[in-house]
Amino acid sequence: MNMSKPIVHFDLEDMDVEVPIGTPFQEVVDACQADVTFGCRNGTCGTCRIRIDEGSNNLSEMQREEKDFLISIEAENNERLGCQVSINGNCKISYIGL
Repeated sequence: MNMSKPIVHFDLEDMDVEVPIGTPFQEVVDACQADVTFGCRNGTCGTCRIRIDEGSNNLSEMQREEKDFLISIEAENNERLGCQVSINGNCKISYIGL
């Protein structure tokens, strides 16, 4: 059984952070002080919009509210709201904001 923890790579900082499976992205950012800004923290403002450069299948499933918001701002398919994401495996993320 593989007990390794997922690694989140922050592209802008060129920083790797090891996290337990299921960790909310917001907690990862707070712990490592990555340059990602959160506004409302509930998926309605878009301040925490991120681009998933690798590993989108290793993130929590997108819920209807997040999907609707991203459609309303015409976001690309590889974009998510950081406040709505949990980490389940390795990923590479870039902060883009709103």
